[in-house]
Amino acid sequence: MRLIIDGFNKTINKRDNQIVIKEDGQEIDYFLPKDLKQIVILGKGAITFDAIALLAEANVDLIAVNWRGEIKYRLASKEHNNVQIRKQQYQSLNDSRSGYLAKKFIESKIKNQKSLLGALSRNRGGVNFLDFQKNKLDNLSKALAEIKNRPSDKIRSEIFGIEGMASQVYWQGIRYVIADDFNFTHRSGKGAQDLFNSMLNYSYAILASEVLKSLHMSGLDPYAGFLHADLYGRTSLVFDVMEEFRQQVVDRSLLRLLNLGQVDKDDFDVKDGFVYIGEECRKLLVKTVLDKLNGNVTFDGIQKTYSDFIEVESKNIVNFLMYQTPYKTFYIRW
Repeated sequence: MRLIIDGFNKTINKRDNQIVIKEDGQEIDYFLPKDLKQIVILGKGAITFDAIALLAEANVDLIAVNWRGEIKYRLASKEHNNVQIRKQQYQSLNDSRSGYLAKKFIESKIKNQKSLLGALSRNRGGVNFLDFQKNKLDNLSKALAEIKNRPSDKIRSEIFGIEGMASQVYWQGIRYVIADDFNFTHRSGKGAQDLFNSMLNYSYAILASEVLKSLHMSGLDPYAGFLHADLYGRTSLVFDVMEEFRQQVVDRSLLRLLNLGQVDKDDFDVKDGFVYIGEECRKLLVKTVLDKLNGNVTFDGIQKTYSDFIEVESKNIVNFLMYQTPYKTFYIRW
């Protein structure tokens, strides 16, 4: 299970073989480490050295996320110790394998963008703006397929050129279905000044923590990406793999919250040009994304959770690098 620690003045402690949660010094819950898969910390609090050691022994992931959705720190579980995997990962950056994978990540992203726009269009009935946007994505998929496989450094600008056009088309479609009250005009990352972008940034950070854990367990270096170039301190491969899951895990889930009226302007504050997500809304976003990750989905005739499929994709990267097994991208048909 995943445990969410939110609010203030909470501490994570160890008692015998148990993880104990306290608030203002009073015990409010306890868990056996074997029952925990991940702990997500929101707000402010403390954790004891003994609790850290117990969580590490049980390979429990511990991450802290701030109000902007940035991962502040992470206690990683044990990594895969096969050095040959990382050797192949680094070597592939100088041959066509890196370009092949870079294209695959965006191929999946565009398919999932098209899938979500198709689902939104179907709910509205008849031919509408979303159908036109979906057709534009079809053309961009064809353009992507025409790029020859070479080292990713040689074709990265071409790939991102197509990705940029696809994202513009996609977010124009998303804007079409979002109420004007949310002031959403385009996608923006850190420092978002509108409600929906702030929700996206916060939720993507939770997805990133899941991808990061999966890459560690598969033996891959999360800092050596194929699509996203190396940048000091950036987990580039995490961003690569996230491209396959953003639309289905986060975008679709957040749109549902808006449609159900579970989020409104009162859930946010604007200070010094930044949008601050309220505590209750943060809790809702974390629960929504984690529920989605734990939810079942059928892909390629197999039913697994989204979390499981993230692990599958990490292993698929390894199998491609080590054994030249064709990389199968994850996408959901609309």
